Amino acid sequence: MSILKKAIQIPTVIAHYAMNAFDKYKSESNMTREWEKLTIHPSAIKTLKQTLTEQHEEKKSVSSLQPAEQTLIRQLKQKMITHNRNNITRTKAYLDFYNQHPEVQWALLAHLVSRNGGWNMTDLKGELTEAISNDRKKYFFQFLESANALIFYDAYPQLLLYEESKKQNKNLFHLLPYFHVSRFMIPVWNYFYKKKDSKFLTVSLIINEQHYIEMRVIQNKYFQSNVLNTLLFQAQELFQFTQVLFPYKYSNKKKRLAGISVANFASVSERIMVGKQLYAMLFGLTPLHENIYWFATETPHTGSRSDYWSTTFTAQKKKRTKRTSPCGFKQTIYSPYLTDVWQDTPHTFTNHKDWFQTFDSRVFSYYNEVLTPNSFDITTNYCRILKKLYVGALTYKQAKKFG
Repeated sequence: MSILKKAIQIPTVIAHYAMNAFDKYKSESNMTREWEKLTIHPSAIKTLKQTLTEQHEEKKSVSSLQPAEQTLIRQLKQKMITHNRNNITRTKAYLDFYNQHPEVQWALLAHLVSRNGGWNMTDLKGELTEAISNDRKKYFFQFLESANALIFYDAYPQLLLYEESKKQNKNLFHLLPYFHVSRFMIPVWNYFYKKKDSKFLTVSLIINEQHYIEMRVIQNKYFQSNVLNTLLFQAQELFQFTQVLFPYKYSNKKKRLAGISVANFASVSERIMVGKQLYAMLFGLTPLHENIYWFATETPHTGSRSDYWSTTFTAQKKKRTKRTSPCGFKQTIYSPYLTDVWQDTPHTFTNHKDWFQTFDSRVFSYYNEVLTPNSFDITTNYCRILKKLYVGALTYKQAKKFG
């Protein structure tokens, strides 16, 4: 019997598993480690510690600034408001910035993580979460949207000030306090402006942004009661929260998924560690970096998971085509465009408390090194989770139909 005939006789699930396992091995074995590990130079950490210890400068009133600086602050704040409309505009703004300033590697990382935030938002209105009440969906969306918007509110003005500093050939980071940016970041940006140490800047931004949302979202009593402490959230696989996905080009016709599993989203230490691991994976492996960047630039972000697998997901609820997907599904799963299912949410950013009010040496432990992963392809594991969700959704539909 020919190999082809034997293959045809293998059950579809096993065939897809075998194919995915082979593709995973082939993809990972072809990678070159540009970084053995993500390491921050000790001199950068030493400079940061020393500067933060000696830092006493108080923010002056805006009126005491030069007229040109006052105008610049107003312009950058307006630009931030314009791009902070929703997850789609934020995600695009990160990528647009990275394309202009690739030395700020955090911007590409933020773009890809923000894509995941959008996918999680539309999952709440998709086919796989119909068993969840509308009120619960609203709480979860508010949680995701708040984290996404707050990080952008804090980080994007920092990026814009760097861009303006390059344009004027002049360090403008003394203006960071007028955007309510933590004092932790001022010496970081000053150091980066001189040394162009991308790793130090990226890890510092990861530390800063996760602490920023820790006190505003994770420790928020409303979100703790309605999201974080619910059994629904603690069964995170329901929302695919456990997987942070970076789609990448595998061949002309295939996109596979790189990524990392998140065990405890509510832990700031866990989120920082995952951020660093994602960063090491994104920039430490070649040609994975190029293949992920290809996806980012070639695929506009819509919030629908059809962005990365159009044969598995569809944004058209009434158009359910039968196709062969990477996970072996015979029919596409509804995953809507974000702007079709969620309206823009107005935000009031009134909490300007600095998370780094007093010097805390424990923060510097987050600069510890991280190994660049040997294994990064999670396509098979993602398919396993997706199948569980799909079976659960079908079971709910049948029970509802006959109940």
